[in-house]
Amino acid sequence: MIRLPLLAQRYVATATARRSLSTTTAPFHTAFSELAGPSECIATITMACAKANSFDIAALEGLSQALAQVEARAGVRGLVLQSGTAGFFSAGFSLPVFHGISQADFERLWALSRDVFRRLLALPAPSIAVIDGHALGLGCALAMACQHRYAVRSPGLIGLNEVAVGLPVPQWLAERFRDLTSLRAAEELLSTGASLSVSHALPLGLIDAAFDSPDAVAAAAYARLRQCATAPRAAQAETLGALRRDYLARFDADCERDTAQLWHAISHPATQNAIQAAIARLARKRPSTKTA
Repeated sequence: MIRLPLLAQRYVATATARRSLSTTTAPFHTAFSELAGPSECIATITMACAKANSFDIAALEGLSQALAQVEARAGVRGLVLQSGTAGFFSAGFSLPVFHGISQADFERLWALSRDVFRRLLALPAPSIAVIDGHALGLGCALAMACQHRYAVRSPGLIGLNEVAVGLPVPQWLAERFRDLTSLRAAEELLSTGASLSVSHALPLGLIDAAFDSPDAVAAAAYARLRQCATAPRAAQAETLGALRRDYLARFDADCERDTAQLWHAISHPATQNAIQAAIARLARKRPSTKTA
């Protein structure tokens, strides 16, 4: 059973009494909570795949289906993306997926990850990633696709750690990280695969706000989205679209080159050896969190 933070449970329960719709695309849970009237709502996607919310093709397909439910629902004024897995927002890709992967499987995996990132970023409503625990690699990327990142002050780390396990950071992801933080921070952190605590990520802009408990962060996220929903819907959506248009155009135009570059990197013997070594290291430390 998926366990939401207590405040989120209360919020969803209250909304359910007001005719909200809740559906599950295992291991993803989607809920819609009505606002003032039945025509507008806030959507919540809760991730609970594997033990660390690590992603393979099946998990990405599940997240894609959950996001499709949000896209198909009329009147969505905001989205909360959160985890139902203790200690993790998402640890990213499951590293064993990359070890010995075929080109066809890699291209499918990469297309799915790019698609989910793009759709989150292009959502015509504000979105908040609620982070309680580690957000690494793809987990960090999904959080960065949201407009805001609210986090619980916890031992969890956030960052794009691809270089640390032998993978280059894609250009589109490096650009998003740079836009949220700074060129200096991006060069320093991405080139070493460093991950940050919430307290260190906050002043850089990678985290927008930090809270002392899951209840507090959930309350703040839903309050912020309710506040954003007071703005005229069409004007808000068009403005968000205008701000993201150039980035998304570059993202789309770069798809073929990006996929070829990443396949070249993934399939290189040196990268495969680095991935195998990283899997062995993680197996000695935490057998269930072989991720990137």
